[in-house]
Amino acid sequence: MTSIAYRDGVFAADSRETWESEAGGTVIRTCQKLFRKRIGKRDVVIATAGGTYAGMIFVDWYGSSKPVPEILADLDTEEDFAVLVHDRGKLFHANHLCRLVEVQDPFTAVGSGYKAALAAMHCGRSAREAVRIACLLDPYSSLPIATMRAGLSAPKRRVSLAGSR
Repeated sequence: MTSIAYRDGVFAADSRETWESEAGGTVIRTCQKLFRKRIGKRDVVIATAGGTYAGMIFVDWYGSSKPVPEILADLDTEEDFAVLVHDRGKLFHANHLCRLVEVQDPFTAVGSGYKAALAAMHCGRSAREAVRIACLLDPYSSLPIATMRAGLSAPKRRVSLAGSR
């Protein structure tokens, strides 16, 4: 569960990871959801929502020229995930089937807080502000917010505990 928004070349993501423990109870941790990869000469940004481990398998696999890992296609709904991928100047959405679908909208969001984030961006808010608002409404999203600009050759990551610009 998470809140990730994309607008004007900027990704924003909350940092909460929530899952049920085998020992009983809910585990809440802070985790990274925005990743930058170099694939040849290309700079790719991948944002992961949903099942953390499955999302990391996607991040490791993307751009490898290897077949889609079978484990991803066989996921149950508990470990399902969604990703946003910025590659070659375009934005794509994918799930456990690893089939990229180009996003045609000027902004988008994924994760459990996506409705709040989309509503905020429809009201003119930035991706960062949209995730901050989603964190107020979605129990599976929380501060700090990380941002990453697409299309840069050097990693730039900004983390904020506050909702300020």
